[in-house]
Amino acid sequence: MNWKALLFCILAAPWARAETITLSNGEWLPYLSESLPHYGAVSRIVTEAFALEGITVKYVFRPWPRAYAEAQRGLVNGSLVWSVGPPSTERAREFLASDTVLEAQSVFFHRKGYNFTWTRDADLAGLRIGGVAGYEYRFEEVPGVRLDRAPNEELNLRKLVAGRVDVVPASLDVGRYILRTKFKPEEAAGITVAAGRYNTTQYRLIMRRADAANAGYLERFNRGLRKLKESGKYEQYMADLAAGRY
Repeated sequence: MNWKALLFCILAAPWARAETITLSNGEWLPYLSESLPHYGAVSRIVTEAFALEGITVKYVFRPWPRAYAEAQRGLVNGSLVWSVGPPSTERAREFLASDTVLEAQSVFFHRKGYNFTWTRDADLAGLRIGGVAGYEYRFEEVPGVRLDRAPNEELNLRKLVAGRVDVVPASLDVGRYILRTKFKPEEAAGITVAAGRYNTTQYRLIMRRADAANAGYLERFNRGLRKLKESGKYEQYMADLAAGRY
C-alpha cells in the first residue's frame, strides 16, 4: 500500500471523523445527575442519540441558572433538558430546540386514606397544596387555593407525610424517586398518587441560534433520537427509570 492509499484509509476511518461537543447539564434526579449511571436515563438518551450520528458528548454539570447562562453565551454547544414554550418566548427566540427528549407527567401526591378527587383546577379550592419556591403553577390563582411553598419537593413530601399539607404536585418520576430514596419504607408506603395527570411537559435539548453549526447538530441529534426509538432502546431506558434502576 502506498502512502496516499494509507492516508485515505486513515481519513476514512470512523474515529478520524469523530466530533465532540460540550453540553451543560444539571441535577434533576432521577432524570439527570452527575452521580447516576450514565448521568441518568435522559443523559444516556442524549449521549446515544448523538453517538449514532458520530458525535461524542462531554457534559459539564452546573447549577441550573449557570447551565442556562453558559448555553446563552455560547460557552457550551447546548444544554439539556428544557421546556421551551411558544415562539414568542425569550427562550424560543434565543435557542433552537430538538424533538422531545422527555415527556414528564405531573401528578398529585397525597396520603393514603385522604379523600381526594380532582378533575379540574377549581376542585383544589380549600386545599393546602405544597409547592416549590420559584415554580409557577397554573392553579395558583384559583380562588381558595392555599399554596404553601418549600425550597424543594423533598420538603414538600415531608410536610405531606406530617399532615401539614393535603396534596403535593410533582413529577411522577421525581416524586417516586424521592420517596424511594429519602424516606423510610413505612413513610413512603403511606403516600399514593391521585388518578389523572394535572400537567404534561415536554423537555428538549436546546442550542443557541446564533451559532451557525447548531442547526446541523440538532438535525443529526433528531435523526439519532429517531434511530434510538426505533431500536427500542429509548423505551427500555425510560422503563428502567420508572422501575427505579437509576
